[in-house]
Amino acid sequence: MNEILLKVENFIYQILKEKSPPENVYHNITHTKEVVKAVEKIGRAENLNDDQMEILIIAAWFHDTGYVEKSKGHEELSSEYAKKFLMEFNFPKEKIDKITGCILATKIPHQPKNIFEEVLCDADIHHIGIKEFFDKSELLRLEKENREGERISNYKWLKENINFITKQKFYTKYAKDEFEEQKNNNLLKLQKKFKKELSKKNETSLKDEKIKVEKEKLKKKTENDKKADRGIETMFRNVIRTHVSFSSMADSKAHIMISVNTLILGAIITILARKLDTNPYLIIPTITITLISLTALIFAVLVTRPNITSGKFTKEDIFNKEANLLFFGNFYNMGLKDFTWGMQQMMKDKDYLYSSMIKDFYYLGQVLSKKYKYLRICYNIFMYGMIISIIVFAVFIAMNPATAELHDFIK
Repeated sequence: MNEILLKVENFIYQILKEKSPPENVYHNITHTKEVVKAVEKIGRAENLNDDQMEILIIAAWFHDTGYVEKSKGHEELSSEYAKKFLMEFNFPKEKIDKITGCILATKIPHQPKNIFEEVLCDADIHHIGIKEFFDKSELLRLEKENREGERISNYKWLKENINFITKQKFYTKYAKDEFEEQKNNNLLKLQKKFKKELSKKNETSLKDEKIKVEKEKLKKKTENDKKADRGIETMFRNVIRTHVSFSSMADSKAHIMISVNTLILGAIITILARKLDTNPYLIIPTITITLISLTALIFAVLVTRPNITSGKFTKEDIFNKEANLLFFGNFYNMGLKDFTWGMQQMMKDKDYLYSSMIKDFYYLGQVLSKKYKYLRICYNIFMYGMIISIIVFAVFIAMNPATAELHDFIK
């Protein structure tokens, strides 16, 4: 791989990692790598030379970068990303124009004007001609649902896929030979599924009309209950999320103290301990700072040390509503069958479910209280201990002026 291709690849990995939204489950680095790989296969099969392949591979890396900001019109944005990046490295303008032309050619409907654009267009939609098409299609469906904020029915999605594949064609000989047959097979499978969905839709439409009136009656009755339930669930979700964040903060602060005090103890062992035979007046200060660091380290470890429970419950606990199955420590030693039964019993009883959530929240608060208590002790020991250690060192050094020359000690 030449230098510019390596820089392009690293840049694409970086921009997709930093800017790509989480809903992009299809147009991500995996899809980009698959298109690059397809470009390499198709381009080599079309007997393109290394310079031509360089243009195509760069275009393939950049072709969907615009998706980090928007889906509609992403091709123009992708070409701007490519142009801006390549100009920084004084890449030849005629090659940049070909690269941006390839990227813009991937806009649906495809209208490629040369072999470069034909290769990239074929690579971009090669998934419609592979056996994994339906897996790719579901990822694209999920991405679209997340972006648009609404569910896409099977009927609508199958119809869109049939229309899309019917209008697409491959341009290069390699793509036609490699993907055309599987594309037609995928289209036939889509049409069979579509017919089944159409039949289901006709059957359910009558049922939907009958139950629509009943649903309207139930809607008013349950609306207030749902609002109350949503409010309660939102409250629990928010307070538990907040407390989990507090727990993470405590662990993070404890890790800082563990790292700092480990470094201090390491420095004492490797540096100060070797000086004690020639500087005996440093024994007491060294013991002082060692005890302080060790004590702070112990309390920091106590903050992060997990508390292990038995991990078992009985049927009596479930019937008496005493087992809290929302905490893993109460069930991790149980079999799947018993745990599933217990969860089903809890989900059937709203009062039992809410009481379990209350217990979970309460004990989480107890754990947090213990963590922050130890954390405060740890920081107090460290803060005041360091002050005391410095004073002790200063006093003992001052009391031994004949042997406490700072320059010689440091040396």
